[in-house]
Amino acid sequence: MAATGLFSQVIDLPAWDITGYRTWIAASVLFAWVWWREGHVKLNSAQDYRRMLVLGALLCVHWITYFHSMQVSNIAVGMLSLYAYPVMTVFMEPLLKGTKIDWGDVASGMFVVVGIYFLVPEFDISNSMTQGVLWGLVSAFTFALRNLLLGHWFSGQSSARSMSYQVLIVALLMTPVILTSTHKPTHVDWGLMLILGLFFTAFSHTLFGNALRYLKAKTVALVACIQPVYGVIYGVIFMHNIPNTATFIGGAIIVTAAAYESLREHNKAAPALTD
Repeated sequence: MAATGLFSQVIDLPAWDITGYRTWIAASVLFAWVWWREGHVKLNSAQDYRRMLVLGALLCVHWITYFHSMQVSNIAVGMLSLYAYPVMTVFMEPLLKGTKIDWGDVASGMFVVVGIYFLVPEFDISNSMTQGVLWGLVSAFTFALRNLLLGHWFSGQSSARSMSYQVLIVALLMTPVILTSTHKPTHVDWGLMLILGLFFTAFSHTLFGNALRYLKAKTVALVACIQPVYGVIYGVIFMHNIPNTATFIGGAIIVTAAAYESLREHNKAAPALTD
């Protein structure tokens, strides 16, 4: 999943166009896979379809804002600001389950705010880096909410089936955009979007959804904290995007806070799981 940031830079299309094309490719592959493996593609109830509509809409906003964040700033800023989502997850999960937030959560949240402060060179909405961080935070919020609802509503559903419907909903939502867009993909763009749709959307997000079936959202977030490190490394190697010192400091603070908070919550849950 960390490599998707590269595609935001090398595909010469707006974020919403890329989202539309990649999801039609991914949806086609995923539904074919589910049909072949499970023999049918139906969900269990009308409520499941309504819930999938909510998840698909959240995923749509997440992908558009994530790619747009990296396009207006750079891979490092977009990806690092997204990684406020593990801390958002531990704030939002108690609201979903009716438990209390403790002061450790608040402390982690404050560290993320400090990290974001380093990412933003100046709080000016006209500044591209500021825009990148803000779009990244919107992406983080929608991703955290989608992950929590996915684990809460569809823990018994196969990840490929769940992902196929979410991706299809995103594709349908984006169809009017790509039909009316003035930007037309080149042959190179089509090749890149095929790779993006098959391997970096259908395959990687199905694995991610499968993890959410068996693990708590905060545990998955902990493991995923290595993703921005990979993403920044890919950006340096392939795009020669070398982050400045402030980005390194802010990113280190955000990832450390996210890893600490997720690990702390995971360790709290460990005795209960053992029992």
